[in-house]
Order: sequence, then C-alpha cells, then structure tokens
Amino acid sequence: MFKIEAYEQTKSHPTLTLSPNLFHEALKQNPASLARFHVQNPKGDDFDIVYYDNNDDIEPLDTYPAYQKPPFMASYRIYDENDTETLWMEFFDGVTDMVFEELNEYTIVLTKLVLLHTDITVFCTDQRIHYFIPESDRLHVTDRLPDNLDNETLLYIQQELGSGIEDGRFRRLSATYAFHNVFVLQWVLAGRDFSKYQFITVDIGDWAGIGAILSYCARYTIAFSRFHLKFINQNHGYLGNFEEAHLTRYFALDLHDDNATDENTLVVPSFMALTKTKFLKGIPHSIDESVLTPHFKAEMNEYYAGVFGSEKVLGVMIRGTDYVTAGMTGDRMMATPKQMAPRIHEWIEKYGFERIFLATEDADALEYMRQEFGDLVVALSQERLKLSDLHQNELIAAYQKEHADGMYEEKLEDTTINYFYALYILSKCDSFICSGRCNGWDIVQSFNNGRFANCYKFAVGLQSAD
Repeated sequence: MFKIEAYEQTKSHPTLTLSPNLFHEALKQNPASLARFHVQNPKGDDFDIVYYDNNDDIEPLDTYPAYQKPPFMASYRIYDENDTETLWMEFFDGVTDMVFEELNEYTIVLTKLVLLHTDITVFCTDQRIHYFIPESDRLHVTDRLPDNLDNETLLYIQQELGSGIEDGRFRRLSATYAFHNVFVLQWVLAGRDFSKYQFITVDIGDWAGIGAILSYCARYTIAFSRFHLKFINQNHGYLGNFEEAHLTRYFALDLHDDNATDENTLVVPSFMALTKTKFLKGIPHSIDESVLTPHFKAEMNEYYAGVFGSEKVLGVMIRGTDYVTAGMTGDRMMATPKQMAPRIHEWIEKYGFERIFLATEDADALEYMRQEFGDLVVALSQERLKLSDLHQNELIAAYQKEHADGMYEEKLEDTTINYFYALYILSKCDSFICSGRCNGWDIVQSFNNGRFANCYKFAVGLQSAD
C-alpha cells in the first residue's frame, strides 16, 4: 500500500505525475518496502508516495501463533478497481457511512468505489482527497470525524489496527483489511476467469485441529458455491494433518470429484489471508450434525444418555496446553480454571446443575476442576498433558511428531474422536461455559443450534475475565 507523505526536498526519487493511474504506475516499478516516489501535482503542492509492504500493516506479528509463518496478507501489486465483476461489493452491505483516518492508496480507491457504486456517504479530514476525487455531496471533508464511530451501519477505517478482525467485527478495521475484503476475489483469481473453473481448493496446512478443518471446509463450500465452484481436497489423502481414511469413518465428507483436474481447479494462494475476510468469516454456524456419520452420532447419543440420563448438566470447555504452546495471544487467550471458577459456582447455585461435563486436553485444568468441584465433574477418559511436560515454545506434543510404526496415525485418530465426543456432548448439555474464543466454541454452538438455556465465553485477551 502507498501512503501519502510530505515532499522530501533534500533527496532525489523517481518522479511520477498525478493521474487516475498514479498508484498502478508506481506498482509497475515493483517497489521494495519504503520505496519513495515524488509526485508532480498540477492540482496543488507536490507530494511523495511511499510503499509499505502489506504484511507490515496488520496487527503485531506476535499476535499470530508461532506455527503460522508470514506473509499474512496479499501484496496487491496488481488489481483493477474498474472490474466490478470481481469486486466483492457485498462487503459494504448494510453500511450507510464510511469514515477513514488516513488518506492513502486504499482509502482513495475505496472512496471512489463507494461513491460510484453505492449510496454510502464518506467522511475524512484530509483536503488532499480532492487531488484524486472530485467534490461530491456524499464526500465530506471535515475538521472532526463523526462521534458515532461504533454505529453498526458505519464502516470505520482506522490508521492503526487495534484488536484486529479475529473476533469477526468487520465494521472497524485497517485500510489494508478493508481493501482486501473488497478485492479478495481478484487476489484469488490473479487475472484468471472464474468461468474457466469448476472446483476450488485451499491448503489448510498441518497445524489445524479437526474442528477447525471441518468448520473451514464447510465455509469454503458455502462461500464459493455462489460462483458454482465445488470445494475439493487435493492434499493426497490427507485433510490437514489427518488421514482422510480415518476421518471418513466418523464424518460425512464430500471432498473429491472424478472430474477435477489441475486445469479446472482454482487454488487459493493462502489460507491465512482468506480467513481475514467477511467473504469467508461472515458465514455463520457453518457446520451442524449432518457432518457426523449416523453411527458416530448414535454412539455419542448413547454415551450421553448412559452417563447423564435426565440430570441437569453444565458443559465447561477449558483450552489449555495446546493454546499456550501455540503462543496464542489477543482474543485467542484462554481464561484459566481459577478465573472461570467463580462464574461456574455462580451458575451451579443459580441454576441448580447436578453435574459438570468438562472438556479439556489439559491435565492441570482437570486436576483443578476436580479439586474445586469434586464429584460433580465428569470428563472423557483420554490422555492429557501438563504444561510442565512440554518444552518451552514447543508447538505440538512430542507424541504427535513421529510417524514410527503407525503409532502417530493411531494416536491422532484417538485424539480426534475424543475431541469430537467432547464437543458433541457439550452441545447436548443444558448450558455451556467456554474459556475463550476457539473453533470448539463455534462447533458446540452450531451443534446446539440455539438450544442452550445460557452460554458464556470468556474474553481475557480483550478485557479482564469477569
């Protein structure tokens, strides 16, 4: 992205002339990050444009799990704001006003688009926007931005990215993310034509748990079906880190087509960049019980009935070792059992729960909960880890690193089935408390489909656990 800065008098830089294609002309020179251009301006004072790599204009890199490596954002060295067929203008649905703090390449382009193709009114504080866009009764240059910046119908493009968009809020975000949301299809296509493709594939990577994988596969299927593209998996018999042969015993997956070829299958360049779009993340409750094979669902229903019968059950999910070792920060930080205990005690007293079903992979969390709540706690029998068992900064438990003698696949399958048992049983409980935002929360909510009497998610990464 190019930012507009004061003309640097003391140094010589490549010179361009202000025109509607200014940024495209500069991008043709394949600028390195912080490359600078002088701009001759027949409409006013000359100025400079400075290129900033898009990967530098996102949330701080330490908010990403250690197993995810940059780049995390598309560069957009080539794009076409006039190709309305490939612009995802649905991003602006429900928006009546747009506000931006900084005049730059992306806020200029987005302003042009909304003035041409929507009824949105734009507010900014930089008079230089008229170098690029003529005056309009829907373009207001003011000394002070509107006060109602949290209004649900207002799109607020801020200079610095605050908490990010990982919590699904697409009404307040940086210029880079706002631009990416509108141009995401051009990034996927890279100049190609949707009509030449029948299938689409995304390499999720080998870091994701089965919950994340199934959730994203469902989102891909829904998101790209509007373009008549079928999502398929081309990862040679593996779905993420899991053998498809194992998963199809338990899950109803349709991930292949005999007619798919390299020529008719569109490959999405980056899983991570796609997740930063409302195009994908705006799809709610993407999986339900139909993802389970009938025999697996019946087996779990039998388990719940046998263990709990008609008792009133509070489901509690505590993510621990896996999130700590993965380096999760921000709104992905999990509440500790000690932080959760007061709320659990409150609900037991208020609603009269007779049992707690606890889902956790953390041995320390299980021990704490049993000490705190005694015989009320029921948990699946499974192998659990303590943080003390793991080396600092280790990304995955040691037993998941080796493929020796087939034990890796067997262990991974056991872990997967235990995990889904836990999620499904949580969804059958009367109420649900979760340690934070995770794919498990989303899946439990989807399976439950709004039947919980009460549910609560801690948000320690954004505020104190209450």
